Amino acid sequence: MICKGCKTALNDNIKFCLVCGRPIRNNSIKWKFLAVLLTGVAAASIFVLRGDVGALSDEEPELYYEQANAIPSPVSVFPDIVTNPSIPEAPLPVSYANLDKPISEVWAMIDEISVLINEYYNYHSQTVLFLSKNGYLFDNPAGAYVFVSELYGLTDIDERFFEESIMFFYFRPIDLAGYHNLNISEREELVIFTGFEVREGFAITGHGEQGGIISREDLKDILDRYSWNHGEVRKIDIQSDVFDTVIRALSAYTGTVAGFDIRYMYQDDRYICVIASPRNNPLNISKFILEYLEGAVFVRLSNIEGVDDYRRFVNNAIPNFNQNLLPPYDLRLGLRDLTEDFTDIIEAMLYDELITYYNLPPRFASGTNDYIYLEFDQELKFLGHFYGGAWQIYQVEDYEAARELLYIISRRPPLFIIRQG
Repeated sequence: MICKGCKTALNDNIKFCLVCGRPIRNNSIKWKFLAVLLTGVAAASIFVLRGDVGALSDEEPELYYEQANAIPSPVSVFPDIVTNPSIPEAPLPVSYANLDKPISEVWAMIDEISVLINEYYNYHSQTVLFLSKNGYLFDNPAGAYVFVSELYGLTDIDERFFEESIMFFYFRPIDLAGYHNLNISEREELVIFTGFEVREGFAITGHGEQGGIISREDLKDILDRYSWNHGEVRKIDIQSDVFDTVIRALSAYTGTVAGFDIRYMYQDDRYICVIASPRNNPLNISKFILEYLEGAVFVRLSNIEGVDDYRRFVNNAIPNFNQNLLPPYDLRLGLRDLTEDFTDIIEAMLYDELITYYNLPPRFASGTNDYIYLEFDQELKFLGHFYGGAWQIYQVEDYEAARELLYIISRRPPLFIIRQG
């Protein structure tokens, strides 16, 4: 075996040159370099690794991957994922109730409907994500508020009720407890309240809650408090003051002094959603929701990353939190595949001069069994994908390029491995 650096002849069973210290790899290891232009993504370099550098799983790679093909436009491959066209906002429910309807008939009607809507909810809740959106019961997969017509055929309902302006609110009883004329508990979990407009306001009742009549002004107040409308959802720039403020808030909350690597940070004018890991512990990825309050930022909710039904959990804890702030992946599922041993891949990159010893150690490294992301300095970032028995290593310009590339090469891209800042 010949050292590629100083050309010294060496034995086959050593890993480093005894003269210059260069790492020595078996001749079966080989990289090919191709320049490819990713349509819709910044230009990137791709290196295809063949040979005995194993995947980050137990499966030994096969030696058949010969070349890297140009990758087509992300829009043509996964338009529903990449382009993510905005769904029109569902119109808020509007009351057109007959205000002259006798109050006794109103109570009889909404008491019956209250039982039926809870049967409907319990029947579907394992497969349908129901949320409190703007204070109303919302079918999240359908992108629509729930109306009484949804009960048709699934419950024993009198069809004449379909002509009535029955409304389904989704409140925590504790948030209603302070209002007059309501017989309400102080439960903190969301409850469906069936409502109907009468001359004095709205008659409402819920499962396990007697309810009462709430004035229009009081109902408007509670609906305003439950509103998701806090301005535009946007990514926080790593150069902004908000970014630094969030880092300080997380450090104070967790007691971490080493700083954080941010995997995701988006905000509206009320809340901030963050996925981060301590600088010295890339496997410890956590999800936080922070809130602006009186000019300051503080952590409102944490330990979300391990929750099974995280959207429902967040919605119950903070009903007015705009769920569009949450990342488009379930972090809990991704964390199961995290790994931290990238030694073989880094040694191979050293050997083939993709990086040098001056670039080590990487300032950020994160990955799963099939994907890796490495940052060595501001200009040297790599995204790797294990496919077809080989590691394909792409040099990417920045976070956005890495993010778009992940969308191209994966139907369920592990976006949490790349570093936003």
